[in-house]
Amino acid sequence: SARCVSINFYKVEPCGNVTFHYPFRVKGQDDPKDWFCDKTTNGKKEPFLNISGTNLKILDLGFSDDIVTISHLITYFNCRKNHHNGMSLNLTGTRFYYSDYYNKFWSSGCGNLVTVFNKTYNLIGGCLQPSCRINNETSSTDGCLVKIPQSLSSFYVNMSSSDYRRKKSCGFASMISYDYDLKFDISYKAYVPTRLQRGTPILGKCHLNVSSDTYCTSDGQYCWSMLGSKHLCVCNSDDFGYSSSCQ
Repeated sequence: SARCVSINFYKVEPCGNVTFHYPFRVKGQDDPKDWFCDKTTNGKKEPFLNISGTNLKILDLGFSDDIVTISHLITYFNCRKNHHNGMSLNLTGTRFYYSDYYNKFWSSGCGNLVTVFNKTYNLIGGCLQPSCRINNETSSTDGCLVKIPQSLSSFYVNMSSSDYRRKKSCGFASMISYDYDLKFDISYKAYVPTRLQRGTPILGKCHLNVSSDTYCTSDGQYCWSMLGSKHLCVCNSDDFGYSSSCQ
């Protein structure tokens, strides 16, 4: 049966098109340099995440699964003079890592051998792009996938021609949000949406503590309770099923 819990209502903080829910907050955070709301050149406010001195535009915040979607520089791209060298962000020492569930590692090109290494240059995986000789293409969106390991904090991408008699084709390789439309022409882009995980989600029944550390958003969509210094219990409106008097 449902029971009422003494809760505190939490006011969400909007910044541009992104809404900050706890534990993502702009005001009163431990380190205001972690993420912040700032005006851009067009005069509009947009949220940013600071990783090792690099400010990354925040595209979305997933409260219940602790996910931050950022605008991530393409990791490897040799289709322009200003190509990218294959190094990712270094998330070591931060609260984040690359989500293995909400991202896919995608590579496009023709007949290139793609290899991915972790921060200690141990091989994570690789794939061979399809040949484009039949249609005489310079690149192809029919690329190849590499499985992402859990808790990945950084990676390095290398691309080489699988045929020593041919130059490597125009190639792209990067970590991309799983719902990104790969049919979109990436050759004109410098950034792609990528998801960072903050903490390790554990699925299961969630019982809110009857304590002063229990909060809900003012619209009643989310409630959460601190179970300890490192554990957060999160429920959404579909989970806890309280009566309207307990919202």
